[in-house]
Amino acid sequence: MKIVKKIGKWLLILLGALITFILVVLLIIRINSSGEEEPFLDEKGNVLPNSIATHEDMTINGVQQRVTIRGKDKNNPVLLIVHGGPGAPILPVIYKLSGIDLEDIFTVCYWEQRGSGLAYNDSIPDSSITLDHIVDDGLELSNQLKKTFKKDKIYIEGLSWGTAVAAYMVQKQPELYHAYIGSGLMANLSLSEELSYEFAMSESQKHNDTVSISQLKQIGRPPYVKNSKNSVTEAFEIERQIVMKYAPIKLDTDFNFIKSMFLDNGLTFKEKFTDMINSPESYYPAAKILLPTAIGMNLMRDIPELKVPVYILQGDNDHFTETPVAKMYFDSIIAPSKKWFLFENGTHGVQIEYPEKYRSIYINEILGK
Repeated sequence: MKIVKKIGKWLLILLGALITFILVVLLIIRINSSGEEEPFLDEKGNVLPNSIATHEDMTINGVQQRVTIRGKDKNNPVLLIVHGGPGAPILPVIYKLSGIDLEDIFTVCYWEQRGSGLAYNDSIPDSSITLDHIVDDGLELSNQLKKTFKKDKIYIEGLSWGTAVAAYMVQKQPELYHAYIGSGLMANLSLSEELSYEFAMSESQKHNDTVSISQLKQIGRPPYVKNSKNSVTEAFEIERQIVMKYAPIKLDTDFNFIKSMFLDNGLTFKEKFTDMINSPESYYPAAKILLPTAIGMNLMRDIPELKVPVYILQGDNDHFTETPVAKMYFDSIIAPSKKWFLFENGTHGVQIEYPEKYRSIYINEILGK
């Protein structure tokens, strides 16, 4: 009996210590969550005179959208990042911590599209969260960036869903852009999803993964709109979880990475926890709204030509945006010049998986330094 009491006492002490530790961590994160972008400093700790590190909830075409701009020298070229999803903004700190860090050679603009992340609130009607509106928002933002930084043109990179958004933007107003860069090219999601489903089923059968096989049979083969048991979004989520099991994006998830991400000043405590973690459904509404649109997008049909140089960065093991489909589009597209960069053993996040190669392509190929 005494032993049981002692064990219970130590468990209570450990539990108390754990709770105290969590509270201390949360307090530290709160203190280090001013919501102000961390400035670029010189060796003496002074802010670099021509640098920029800011974000604002900018009104674009009547809708408030989060725009973060970071760069060591405002004289550098401007790069607009068009995030993936739909509805999945990428935090600027991810680029920094992953070693990509293009902010020394570009003034980088990270744009959260309407209906995504901090670019969403209850005042924005779902009916306004459309591909056409997002494309027009991106064009308006591009024009503002040109004017603000006194540039004739800017660079644009799309990630996954963002590759399609960026392609429509460039098609509509090519005069705004030096070049189009696509990473994880969503050329024809309907066709890509058929191949992705085959990969997921084949790997599940190879590993005798009966649970995954059952799930894949339940959602049925794409297009998922014909299925009655699951919504399109649910079917995608199920299939993607299985793909991630057999072709996971190789992310650096060690403690220092996670700690640095949550200690980053760029987001307030509320934005990090209340908005992003506690309310993911309301934080990313564009995912459900725009997925049917994404399925119907076909760049081979809609955008056979881009009037700017084209650079495609693709993992050879990408089963979110299937590489054979991406290559088919690359081979067919008409452009002043085009280059294809294949990342061996890369999946759907080559810039995070292979930051040195990614950065080298920007310096040596895109900028031609």
